[in-house]
Amino acid sequence: MGIFLSLVALSIAFVGGLGVVLLLRSHESKPDICGVCGTALVLGAGLVSLSSFCLGFLIQGVPLRCGVTAICLGAAGYAWKRRNWALPAFPGLRRFTAPQAIVIALVAAQMGFVTWLALYRESLGWDGLFNWESKARVAFLNGGAIPLQYYTSNYDFFHRTIKLIGPYFYLAVTLLLLSVANRTRQWRWSGIFVLLPFLLVPALAMGQGSASSGYVDFPLSAIYVCGVVHCAEYWRTRSMESARLLGLSAALLPFTKADGIVPLLCLAVAIAPLVVRERNWKLGAWAILPGFGVWLGWSAFLSSVGVQREADFAGFTPAIFLSHVDRAGPLLVWTLEELTALRRWSLLWPLAAAALFYLIRDREKWRWYPWTATVCLPLLLYPCVFFFSAWDPVEAHVKISLPRLFVHVASAAALMVGVVLVEAMTPGERSRSAR
Repeated sequence: MGIFLSLVALSIAFVGGLGVVLLLRSHESKPDICGVCGTALVLGAGLVSLSSFCLGFLIQGVPLRCGVTAICLGAAGYAWKRRNWALPAFPGLRRFTAPQAIVIALVAAQMGFVTWLALYRESLGWDGLFNWESKARVAFLNGGAIPLQYYTSNYDFFHRTIKLIGPYFYLAVTLLLLSVANRTRQWRWSGIFVLLPFLLVPALAMGQGSASSGYVDFPLSAIYVCGVVHCAEYWRTRSMESARLLGLSAALLPFTKADGIVPLLCLAVAIAPLVVRERNWKLGAWAILPGFGVWLGWSAFLSSVGVQREADFAGFTPAIFLSHVDRAGPLLVWTLEELTALRRWSLLWPLAAAALFYLIRDREKWRWYPWTATVCLPLLLYPCVFFFSAWDPVEAHVKISLPRLFVHVASAAALMVGVVLVEAMTPGERSRSAR
């Protein structure tokens, strides 16, 4: 019964996300089923999380569950009505080829493996137990809602700023990567080669922070790669629907975890040149403002209820940075050690460096810039947060946290490697993508 109810809940979240995606897409665009479904999984989880948080202060128990369900089904119903009660047509669904069969088999096998790990092999560490077990217990005892006392109590052994969890985000990332592959239809094997860099990274499937661990790091990675996909699509097509979907994806990052401010900043940096160069303030309003609006609102809420600052950091001030500037050398060494940990990351980071070099060689239309901002920049920013760490010695903090922080970027890095791999193996695609 528990598994059945979980599937029902996930289906409702997906339907709500599908409604949001269809509302934001133009009627003239040709939808890609993988892109639509992958984005719907991400935005649906965000819709459920945000609506549960907001309604939880007003209603609890059965009314809360009915309210969240009504919001999800209402979004889908309204989107369907706007399309004159017609389902969107997904071109290419009737053509089933051998590469598609291989992709389906790969995805099914990997999803089965990750689900098995999550249910039977991987166990939560202390951080995960405090985050999820305590929050689940609090919600269960309060009719499914998180009461205000949850935020105002002085429990400092878990992070109260974490909201989302769900191993089905692994499927969302897979679908989003396939949506990028579907845009290179000139080569039917592109789906396999875009997926392989992602599927072959051990840290994304097992271990702390992975899809099977129960930690929020992989869901944050899925939300981030959703934003990266739509950011890259806007750079390619200048489509406002991509900007809208980018903005909503980015808005979930700071609400999911405090660390989400870093990928949010990277997405803003990735899209900022287009806003300034083309004076497209509408793009800035859609792509940048939602994320920072949610971050400011969430920060104001935590401040208003008196949530104490996490004890892991001494404060993000220039004085703290200057007092710890001598950590620069060790941080560089520990970062390089992590990036070359082959048992955890396989060849992901060396391949990402090679892919970035490949993109930089093609200087036309700044094709390298959004990937540099969304993959390289967070790899530089995340180690820098340890200048403000309150741990002594700081090495223990770095060794525990840095692998999980790099999980946030790993899916986007795997996507970049896959895209470059397909482009390098089909030279004609490079000239087409530059036009």
